[in-house]
Amino acid sequence: RRKITIQFVEDKSKRHITFSKRKTGIIKKANELSMLTGAQVLLVVTSETGNIYDFSTPKFRAVV
Repeated sequence: RRKITIQFVEDKSKRHITFSKRKTGIIKKANELSMLTGAQVLLVVTSETGNIYDFSTPKFRAVV
């Protein structure tokens, strides 16, 4: 793997693609954390366009 620099993505199209890929990755990691440790997880992500994405374990489903 090559190391990338973490900085704001100026190109709107590339920024959208990056957001989608990283959103999928962080939701996957939240799920893995819950499965491996039994932790209760609540994750809320809001895009720059205002779309809201969430992931929650059963205990937090009532909150979402």
